[in-house]
Amino acid sequence: MKLIIDTNVLISSLLKDSSTREILLNESIDFYVPEIILSEIKKYLPYIAQKSELSEDDVKKLLNTHMENLHLVPIDEYEGKMDEGMNIIIHNS
Repeated sequence: MKLIIDTNVLISSLLKDSSTREILLNESIDFYVPEIILSEIKKYLPYIAQKSELSEDDVKKLLNTHMENLHLVPIDEYEGKMDEGMNIIIHNS
């Protein structure tokens, strides 16, 4: 199975030990995330550490564990296809 996740899902899995975290660590699922997700996580790292009651180092370790099961998608692979994607969503809703 292949799934695309966004920053909110990944942050949620970093904040608490939950079913979201368990699912993201499931190696039978291929997860795809936009490459930009790393800069967004870095931006909110202090907040994530505070809310999760983990040290920033522990959050980084957990993120690295997640990254073993995440496929980064470079922005140039989808940047010019946003309109096409929105049209598909609108017409299939």
